[in-house]
Amino acid sequence: MKKTPLAVAIVLLATTPYALAEEDSSIYGITPSASVAFTTDYVWRGVSQSNNDAAIQGSFDLSHEMGFYVGAWGSSYEFGDRASMELDVYGGFANETDFGGTLPFALSYDVGVLRYEYTDEPDLGFTELYFGASVSPFENFNFSTYYYYGLKVDHTRPGEYTDLAADYTVPDSLGGFTLLGHAGYYNKKDGTDDYWDWKIGIAKDIGGFNFEVAYTDTDDSSNGNLDDARVVATVSRELGGSSAESASMLPEGFETSATAALTTDYIWRGVSQTNNNPAVQGSFDVAHDSGFYLGVWASNVDFGDITTPSLEIDTYIGFSRETNFGGLLPFNFTYDLGYLRYDFPSASTATINELYIGGSIAPVENLNVGVTYFYGIKTNHIAPGEYTDMGIDYTLPDALGAVTLLSHAGYYNQKRGADDYWDWKLGVAKDFGDFNFEVAYTETDDTGIDSKTDDAKVVGTISATF
Repeated sequence: MKKTPLAVAIVLLATTPYALAEEDSSIYGITPSASVAFTTDYVWRGVSQSNNDAAIQGSFDLSHEMGFYVGAWGSSYEFGDRASMELDVYGGFANETDFGGTLPFALSYDVGVLRYEYTDEPDLGFTELYFGASVSPFENFNFSTYYYYGLKVDHTRPGEYTDLAADYTVPDSLGGFTLLGHAGYYNKKDGTDDYWDWKIGIAKDIGGFNFEVAYTDTDDSSNGNLDDARVVATVSRELGGSSAESASMLPEGFETSATAALTTDYIWRGVSQTNNNPAVQGSFDVAHDSGFYLGVWASNVDFGDITTPSLEIDTYIGFSRETNFGGLLPFNFTYDLGYLRYDFPSASTATINELYIGGSIAPVENLNVGVTYFYGIKTNHIAPGEYTDMGIDYTLPDALGAVTLLSHAGYYNQKRGADDYWDWKLGVAKDFGDFNFEVAYTETDDTGIDSKTDDAKVVGTISATF
């Protein structure tokens, strides 16, 4: 887990005074933050947690100016014959001091508790206490150390882990990139061998994103090829982070954005894609003033079979503009057309390709009506069929809470021997600054799936766009 200074945060964000703030990101000393990352391999303490495949990761955090914080971090996860989502919740206290001027620089310290949960494997969960400190003895150089102590609960003893890390950012005149180094020692205390892991890498903020390439290895040999040496590439973005400031480096007319989301169930066309379990999701997008855009979106998936993929990655490209047809309409008509590809890295034959075209109007203030048609392209002998998505949402006036009422209906003409079906959704959503909270009821009339994945359910989602 990449801990940052929590399902607890989802509740707190909805109830803290931050709910009153729309422009200022901090109120009563409480500041929210979020992050999203795509990585070619989720490596934890030198060992792949995603079966040497890619992963999607995201976090939501709340911190108080006094130093207290709580957070939640999630990642897609696949280890051996287990595939699910990892959800870590944590809370602690972080601050800095120079001991009344005794030190020529500040010492930052951090103490807290961290709980690891695996949504489809609850018996694997464990808890650690952590203690950390960092210093910046000279400009652009940081050194930190963390100690993690595993608590003996749930009949497990996770052991102890010591993390040493350093980074140095070279001057802008030399490229402004950051050199990274890490070494860690894992005293496992579970009958298996202790080991070292290490990492060296380079990172750079470009266009609002942070790009990192790192070499990682261990002296462990107990996990097959999951602990072998490898090169890992990661792209990430933080709400309010320094990488967002680098967006000014983009050519004129371009802008970037990202989203992060934690949801209690990934529903696609009325059917759970995570075996009725939670999901972590995120996207990166680049758009041009002309209307062209491209992006990538990912989520963990779980179809109830250990041989199926644990990650979905969708890429898309399109063009979107609005027009009132030279004044013929009293409101704008927004149209959108493009190409969408669904990929599952560990199951390449499951790839789906679709073309889409859609339009939406806002005939009265705060009311939006939209329709999008998806046409499946026949590839790999798969005919994905056609899907029509219809949605209406209305945002109540501020005096009534500015809550958005959501409705959706979709018809799936599957064209592959499976029954066609309808799905629908009713929900409410509310924006709090950069964050959105949604609770929705979803259902289908599909009876072709012999499971509970297409049954009626209530889904809660927290997301952020930045």
